Amino acid sequence: MTRTMTRHLARNITTKARNAAPSLASRLAGCVLGVAVVALIAACADGTPAGGAILSDTTPPVVTITSSAPASDSVIAFNVLATDNLGLLVVRVSVAGPGISGTFDTTFSTAVTSVTLPYVVPIPSSVPPGTTVTIIASALDGAHNVSRSDTAYIGTGNQSPSVAVITNPHPNDTAVVGFTMAVSLSGKSPSMVKALGFIASGVFATPHTDSVLYASPLKDSVAVDTSVNLVGATTGTLTLTPFLLDSLSHRVLGVPVNVVVSNSASGNTVPVVDFGVTSRLEVTDTMHVSAHDRAGIHWLGYEVRNLPSDPATFFAADSFQVTGSVSSALHTFKLGLNINTFPKSVQVFGFATNNSGTRAYALLSDGVTQRGDTVTVVAGLTRNIPDGGVIADALYHAGTNRLYLSNIQRNTLEVFDLADSAFQTPISVGSQPWGLAAWPRDRNGTSGDTILVANSGATLVSYVNVHANADQEVYRYPLPNIVPATVTSTTDSKTGQIIEQDTRYDFSDRPQYLATTCAGPAVGPAPCGDVIMVYSTTPTAGQSTPFANQGTVRWEDLTNRTSHFFFEQAMGQAQGSSDTLKVTRLAAQGVGAEVDLVPFRQRQPAPGDTIGFSVVVQVNQLAFRDTTFVRNSGNFRRVIVGEGGAILGSRAIMYDVTAGFQTTYVSSTGSVVPLPVPVIDNGVSRPVDVSDFIANAFARVGGVAINFDGELAAIRGDSTYLVDRTLRQQGLLATTGGNSGLDFHPDNAGIQSVSGTRMAFAASTSPQIEVYDTYHFNRCMILPTRDPIIGPIKAAKDGAGNIVLVGATAFGVVIVTVTQAQLASSCPNS
Repeated sequence: MTRTMTRHLARNITTKARNAAPSLASRLAGCVLGVAVVALIAACADGTPAGGAILSDTTPPVVTITSSAPASDSVIAFNVLATDNLGLLVVRVSVAGPGISGTFDTTFSTAVTSVTLPYVVPIPSSVPPGTTVTIIASALDGAHNVSRSDTAYIGTGNQSPSVAVITNPHPNDTAVVGFTMAVSLSGKSPSMVKALGFIASGVFATPHTDSVLYASPLKDSVAVDTSVNLVGATTGTLTLTPFLLDSLSHRVLGVPVNVVVSNSASGNTVPVVDFGVTSRLEVTDTMHVSAHDRAGIHWLGYEVRNLPSDPATFFAADSFQVTGSVSSALHTFKLGLNINTFPKSVQVFGFATNNSGTRAYALLSDGVTQRGDTVTVVAGLTRNIPDGGVIADALYHAGTNRLYLSNIQRNTLEVFDLADSAFQTPISVGSQPWGLAAWPRDRNGTSGDTILVANSGATLVSYVNVHANADQEVYRYPLPNIVPATVTSTTDSKTGQIIEQDTRYDFSDRPQYLATTCAGPAVGPAPCGDVIMVYSTTPTAGQSTPFANQGTVRWEDLTNRTSHFFFEQAMGQAQGSSDTLKVTRLAAQGVGAEVDLVPFRQRQPAPGDTIGFSVVVQVNQLAFRDTTFVRNSGNFRRVIVGEGGAILGSRAIMYDVTAGFQTTYVSSTGSVVPLPVPVIDNGVSRPVDVSDFIANAFARVGGVAINFDGELAAIRGDSTYLVDRTLRQQGLLATTGGNSGLDFHPDNAGIQSVSGTRMAFAASTSPQIEVYDTYHFNRCMILPTRDPIIGPIKAAKDGAGNIVLVGATAFGVVIVTVTQAQLASSCPNS
């Protein structure tokens, strides 16, 4: 076999191979072929002569394009599988995109019935990443039967391609001259969609173009329901070609759809009906019904019935009247299912009535059997993020009854109002918002009207005012540059002078997750004192050795503008080394002072004390892995810290703001001496506690949660580990995967809750929320949802005492309301 390129797509040059199998060298040489813009490189395959007589053959070949991992971002890669019952003659592959064009033929001179052809296409440097390349493959066999073409889209730079697709009508559907035909399109692009439309040609004197132009902020995926008017059209084949324009003004054409256009008919025509519905439905979900008929469509509708094996019941039915001369129509229905027990299996049907009064239901592919899709009705209400993006964290604010979600791609705080189950106008904040925390008011858990937002793309924390629904960013707090160092002391052999040398470790100061605490009494309704924000940092690859891609944990006193660097978990001396710690705070924008948070050595005038006070640490324990989670208790007293990362052996730390600092030390003479600068925060877990947690639960941390009083925390790894405030393990919940979605019932009573509420809610790798008893450690309830929760989950109480669960899915949020009666019935001992 041989392969040739069509140069400039003007002429096809085909050279047949010798019957003898070519050498490896000649095969490789023949596989490097040039075109005007790119060179296509593919591995060649041999055929084995089959012999025998020529047979009469009417069966066409079959071709399939499959993806392949590219070796680098400068190429695209794919495979073409071609099969035929007797023997392939030619496999043709065309490659087209902005700055890329060519056709690649593979000709077989021996009987080959099946072959997989791998292709590697170098991409010119002038073609930007994310450019869509269209691959079309077809095959011809020895009897000149032609296969149906297969089409695939590949994005350059190892990115997702831009795609425009016509979802209605379908190939070979019918339309009528003088009537209107429904057209549905969808499009997506990693560079955002600026315009989506179609070109109608073949039955008009000149092609018609229709499109929708989108305004900022642009979305990465859109869908359009529109129509094409066939007044003035002729009979024949109407070709609809979808197109997409991205934000870089790159135009992408999709696969054309051909529709048969004829004159109007009357009498015995029957509507051809189709519908679309997801396999998991919410009670207020939507479904699409479409139909076409040469006599015109007058009604579209749907029915939701019980399964045939259950008592006959209609859960919902509705219809929509189509006005005007419409041969092809589509309507989106909002379901209103009278179902409150989940999950529930039902059957869904779609129907249409034409202008002659003939009613027909959607049929299976045999064209005879009525089609009824069996679907599962699940709990919850899903709302997509209006402008797309990725949710990093979520916070429920009881004062506004709203959920706030950080959209790290859009640099906004999404606002979801639980009262009307709708997204409100997003709030613009800083760069790459991540963690969220509420401003504390008192130990009863009352939040202020300010939400703190960690801008992980900067060293700033946004203050967002949510008072009286006037949501807006009002201030950005500049976080300090905190620089830890270790000090090595040597004695000069000549002078006897002690020389101290600092080794600095530069960490990123960009915040990631946030938790808020406040000083004041440990319990009771007293108002909060100083507000202290605990936060983890976003690491970078350029940090000092040995801390590349590792973060830190710190707190910032937002009231007094002072700081603390968490080193307590690293205190102690490693075998064979002794590293004395020094930590310096460098103020940003003049906020706070520039001081040594941890001086290298402190001395007080004390008789006989020649050593003073220093902090010795194990340097490799100072940093934390990427994505270290922090969460505060509902009473703003404690914080649980869970170290993330892909390697087992993550650490957990508990912090108690009421513990205060160590204010004295024992001198070398045994005297208790006050410290000039207290540096050790007694609220940070002792290193032995952290080590003990690792010994009992050696797992990757995927999320953390903490109950209202901070006496019980959850560390989510391969399972969920429940620990007390000293990090002693209390039990295991059999959750699956490293999903971060986990929250306690707002009234969870903690460790010794023999009576009272003791529930927690966990997301699952399956589309469901699981309810657990945190005292008996069993799963007591499952709440099925339409989509899996892949981000945070929050539990709150509404005015009636019901639990409202809100979880982040791939496209938005799902809200599930569970009544007290439902929880009591399923979890009677919880």
